[in-house]
Amino acid sequence: MFKLLVPLVGGALLVAVSAAQTSQQTTGSASQGTAVSASPSGAQAQTSTGANATQETQAGTAKAAGQLQAGSVIYAELGKSVDAKKAKQGDEVVAKTTQAVLAQGKVVIPKGSKIVGHVTSAKAHTKEQAQSELGVAFDHAVLKDGSQVPLSVSIQAIAAPAAATQVANDNMAGMGSGSAPAGGGSPSYGGGGGMRSTGGTVMNTAGAATGTVANTAGSTAGTVAGTANTAAGAGHLNAASRGAVGLSGLNLSAAASTSTQGSVITSDSKTVKLDSGTEMILRVNQ
Repeated sequence: MFKLLVPLVGGALLVAVSAAQTSQQTTGSASQGTAVSASPSGAQAQTSTGANATQETQAGTAKAAGQLQAGSVIYAELGKSVDAKKAKQGDEVVAKTTQAVLAQGKVVIPKGSKIVGHVTSAKAHTKEQAQSELGVAFDHAVLKDGSQVPLSVSIQAIAAPAAATQVANDNMAGMGSGSAPAGGGSPSYGGGGGMRSTGGTVMNTAGAATGTVANTAGSTAGTVAGTANTAAGAGHLNAASRGAVGLSGLNLSAAASTSTQGSVITSDSKTVKLDSGTEMILRVNQ
């Protein structure tokens, strides 16, 4: 009897141990399954947070763009030169704001922000192509924090870079500088005839000097006036400036479809080229 009980007890113990191991494995697998299932939920939470941040940023830039009223102006300078002979349709054009753009007393586009656009057309001046053409359309601003503000603007005015304008003005001012010739001497007193002769000479000299001074004053005044007009025509742009200011041979016109063709600069005498630093006024479209 005892011999029969020993195998039975041993078998029962083996069955119990096997069942315990199976239970532990099942419990571990279930725990791992729970951990794995928790991971996608965390990723979804992070994705949701990132999407919300993106939506908030987009909403902020859209609101900023909406704050710009039609007719608002943006002062900018061209970052790199654009030559109609070398440029191709689609080439990027970048300008930088020289003043902060305000809307309702708040800064919408800070000073130093990029105004980004592209070339819409480029034609060089040749024998076969008499009129040179350069079309540019700006469509968004890139702020210093990397966020973008969509824009619908046209080029209202362009002018030569400030450095070139200063050199031209200095040259014009130099042409007007000078001094009136001066003369003098001590009269010689002799007899009566000599005195009359000397008196006539003095009167003639005085009259000539007066005429010279008057002519010099008139010439100087004319030069100063001409210099002032040149400075006004080729100087810094203001909100009332229109077209190609102080740029000989260039014409600026706004295209009928600003979203596709942008603003167009043309010339009948040379290939259109805008130098780096060219001053611009951009006007927000309706």
